[in-house]
Amino acid sequence: MMRTRMRMRARRPSSFQPDRVLFALAVLAGVEALHTPPQEPVVKIQQGTLKGVKIVTESRIKIYAFLGVPYAAPPLGPLRFASPEKHGGWSENEPFSADNFGPACVQPLHELVPNFGVKPMQDEDCLTLNVWTSEAALTYKNAPVVIFFEGEGFVTGYSGRFPGEDLAAEGIVIVSANYRLNVFGFFCLENTEARGNVGLLDQYLALVWVRENIEQFGGDPRSITLMGHSAGATSIAYHLISPRTQGLFHKAILMSGNVFSPWSKSNNPSNASKEIAKSLGCFSKKVHSMLNCLQSKSAEEILKAYEMLYMGGNWTELPLPVIDSFLPETEQYLPMAPDEAYAKGNFLKIPVMSGITMNDGIVAISQWTDLFKQDFFQLKHLFLSSIIPSVIQKYNLSDLNNFQQLQTILQWYYLDLVKDGDTTSLISKLIDFFTDSQFTAPHRKQLSFLSNTTINPLSTVYAYQFEQEENHLYHHLNISGSGHGEELLFLFGPPLLKKVGRIRLTSSEERLSTVMRRFWVEFIRKGSLSLSPYGYGIPWRRYVWNEDNYVIFRSDNSLPLTQTVMRLPSMSLAKDAMSKYTIRLWNDLLPDLHDLHNQQNSIIQSQRARDTQLTKDLPYRSAMYTLICFVIVLLVLLIVCVVLLKKHVTERERDMF
Repeated sequence: MMRTRMRMRARRPSSFQPDRVLFALAVLAGVEALHTPPQEPVVKIQQGTLKGVKIVTESRIKIYAFLGVPYAAPPLGPLRFASPEKHGGWSENEPFSADNFGPACVQPLHELVPNFGVKPMQDEDCLTLNVWTSEAALTYKNAPVVIFFEGEGFVTGYSGRFPGEDLAAEGIVIVSANYRLNVFGFFCLENTEARGNVGLLDQYLALVWVRENIEQFGGDPRSITLMGHSAGATSIAYHLISPRTQGLFHKAILMSGNVFSPWSKSNNPSNASKEIAKSLGCFSKKVHSMLNCLQSKSAEEILKAYEMLYMGGNWTELPLPVIDSFLPETEQYLPMAPDEAYAKGNFLKIPVMSGITMNDGIVAISQWTDLFKQDFFQLKHLFLSSIIPSVIQKYNLSDLNNFQQLQTILQWYYLDLVKDGDTTSLISKLIDFFTDSQFTAPHRKQLSFLSNTTINPLSTVYAYQFEQEENHLYHHLNISGSGHGEELLFLFGPPLLKKVGRIRLTSSEERLSTVMRRFWVEFIRKGSLSLSPYGYGIPWRRYVWNEDNYVIFRSDNSLPLTQTVMRLPSMSLAKDAMSKYTIRLWNDLLPDLHDLHNQQNSIIQSQRARDTQLTKDLPYRSAMYTLICFVIVLLVLLIVCVVLLKKHVTERERDMF
């Protein structure tokens, strides 16, 4: 035994090869280095070097954030109202400190969505974006990417309102970006000098930036999802029909926004812009002179002029996205109206998730602080004399002849069952009116195009409605039911909840948040959803336009466990039975009545034109008839004369014989 041990010991030195061990250690060290993220968040992009900040989430996951990164040149001086240009970068020797959000773009200070108001400094030099990425994404690369756009009515918005670290902890690279708003983003004179849509072009340039740089943050440029809320979702629906966005994104999530809402586009693009120019003493028939004058004004002066127009209640005439077919073809971004583009199938055929909340229309009244101070009859008068007419006008349904009929229909549908003196019910109907006309009906119209297999054979569309009973954002209005933006609290998680008022979710709400985020993340990763509802609710199937098979998200402990967070409309509240009638009212009945009225007017006008022509021809016809009579008389006289002459000749011949 002793000899055996000695023999074995003697063999070890002969098998030991230092060069191989060192090589193995070097390989292991290389592998370790490959899988170890940088200790400091430093990233090299085309513009230069970025130095970010490290964030640790509540789940103890490390996130690297790069905030306030400029993606476009400052839109100042001659670039005000002009298409954005790429940012030139910074010194190679000095990294850009991306540790704070950039300023918000210039906008009114009032809050459309309570607690989402814009509090930070504002500046015209605001075209920045933010990136959140995880250790895993930086290490293994090829993480799916989400670009988030938000905003309210193209009037307000700020990318710094929604912290992305909690979603980034799911292994996704999150990007959010500022874009120009209101008059600064959508000033338009319908020519090449003031083309309009520069807010959308800002977003387009941000998409280009992401495609060119996102790999440096661990993101996959071949797996980009655009996610938007309100005006951000509407923007994405426009990007879907733009001929210039092919290949820039591959999936879309639209929350409470679409291109068929009456607030989504300008029917008379240059009217509002000219009014603003007039109020500043800059109006001129020479476009160049007008622009020079406006560019000489301060941002505060221009914003004040815009606010006078906006706060004056003239919401039918505001600077908004426009159809820019008036531009040369190479410069057009939206050459075709949404109705025509979607009906013809001229949109990107990519997977889409789209949804609304049950009380989205609450955003329209949230800023009316004195609403509840008005008595019933004052509020009813406001409803009839101002709100209904403005919406009819924005829908392009009004003219002098049929306005009264349309108003009568809407009054009957929304007001006739409200008892006199019941102010609470009247406000509830007011919210329903805005929700139906501005969100629900337009949303279903867009879904019908996206999911129509005739124009989109490979349709992959998922639809939802968020119906959480608890109201976190609009509790000051004392109205139940989730309002505009509520679903964002459940998606962005604790960082956003703390930011808007240190809100804590109940256990059932946390369960709802978990399920929703699982579905969102799965869609972002795959562009489709598995039939498994993660133990809650029902399978979320693809939307079929003629079945209207959307799902409802709502935490409800009174229901069986399988229905606590997801269910079909047939299982929901009784008012869902009226949903189809409401949608048909706005999408079919009112437009059809208007078209029928226009056809009748056309027939009447044609008949009048014919009658007018007959009236104009009457003197000539009388003259013609007189001439004919005169000719006939002459012919008769001629015949008589001929007969008499012949008779006279005959008598003479008799006398001769």
